[in-house]
Amino acid sequence: MLNIKKMNLPDFIDPWLDRFYEPLEIDLLLILADKPIEKKQIVTLLKKNRTLKDYNNFDLFLERAFQRGVIKRLDDQCIEPEDFHTRYDFWALFEGWKDLPLEIKDRLNHWELSHYIESHTQSAEDLKKGEKRDPDKIYPEYILLDEVKALFKKIPRFYLWPCNCRAMIGKCGKSRFTCIRFSNNRGIGWEISREKALDIVKDANKKGLMQSAELGLDIHGNITGALCNCCSDCCFPHQLSEKLNVQKYWPLSRYLAQGPNQDCIKCGKCVKRCPFRIISQTKDIKGKKLLVPVIDDDQCRGCGVCATGCPEGAIKMKQIKKSVFETAYHHTGKDN
Repeated sequence: MLNIKKMNLPDFIDPWLDRFYEPLEIDLLLILADKPIEKKQIVTLLKKNRTLKDYNNFDLFLERAFQRGVIKRLDDQCIEPEDFHTRYDFWALFEGWKDLPLEIKDRLNHWELSHYIESHTQSAEDLKKGEKRDPDKIYPEYILLDEVKALFKKIPRFYLWPCNCRAMIGKCGKSRFTCIRFSNNRGIGWEISREKALDIVKDANKKGLMQSAELGLDIHGNITGALCNCCSDCCFPHQLSEKLNVQKYWPLSRYLAQGPNQDCIKCGKCVKRCPFRIISQTKDIKGKKLLVPVIDDDQCRGCGVCATGCPEGAIKMKQIKKSVFETAYHHTGKDN
């Protein structure tokens, strides 16, 4: 129905387009199929086709189509169809699965994950080769819970968004409302205070989620990106790392867990909390007493979830790499 190359629609979704686009949106996309068009021209063409009935609310219709990821605005005030990857992202985040069959849902997730991997493969492999990180590009990196406050001091605005990975993949039962973005794409996130953002992160860590910051610097040296609270089940960056064998580089490891030290009470909480199951605990020769847990240094990614879950503080984190936020410009505007 919508054979528009620039939209990158997967072939299998054609019978289900009415779940993603309303009738007038489809008419609009067909008009925009060949080239970007200004709003006045769009109105004229829709009138000619006799598909536009409510002229008074046309601006509201366009704004809604923009917010839903149906269209995008260009610098010259023209409008063109939005890539379906963007439409699918907003749809999964805010509109739900409706009555899509499970098979189609799984195919969409595989299609989206493949796109993510293809888009970031070169960056991940470059980091693994030891090439210098480009600060202008956004990369995922682990940051510790006690670093989040320092990071947030450099951010002027905070917006709560659902986690797109969990909204799509849905393999775990963790909350979806855990992504703290530093800008508000299309104006549809919820602006929250710095204190509320910190509370969300602390609660997510308490429940075993890792803090992965997707950070870059703009032309003024200000931090851009988001703070994600990730699981290992749904997270796209973690699935990429397993697929490409770049576990220490995507997200970028900046710490190594040390210990446990002499304060360890052998409770095994770190074993249960480790998202990657690289902490083991065995019993003594007689099989009666638990031994001190052992951390596999070669596999540790430095997420710090084991350390924050240790009741005795017996696990320390050793820093091995700096983050871009540690040297970034400190925002001096008023806190929200």
